[in-house]
Amino acid sequence: MAYSKVPTDWMPSWSEDETDITVPIASFPEMTAGKADGTTGDIAEILFAILEQLCDVFYAQATADKPAQWYMARSSSTDPVTGVTTNQYSIRLNTAVAAGSRLVVDEA
Repeated sequence: MAYSKVPTDWMPSWSEDETDITVPIASFPEMTAGKADGTTGDIAEILFAILEQLCDVFYAQATADKPAQWYMARSSSTDPVTGVTTNQYSIRLNTAVAAGSRLVVDEA
């Protein structure tokens, strides 16, 4: 299978209506309604859930099917004394300016 750039292949049940995007909480295994709540939630937890989902999908692809114009990497280490795990994400996007706006370079 070749690289797929469509959002639904990366975040299940993604939808848009020309005004808003919608992604069910269940699309992110690390997400809960409490973490995503607009007034009491936690933006760091939301970011963690999104990055984990995208990395999981990225890593699950065969090497030949991964994108050439962007890349993701994830690493983690756990402090043996505190038990706290530090997660680090690296994202590289190749971009170009086209018609006055910056876009990720097309895979084609």
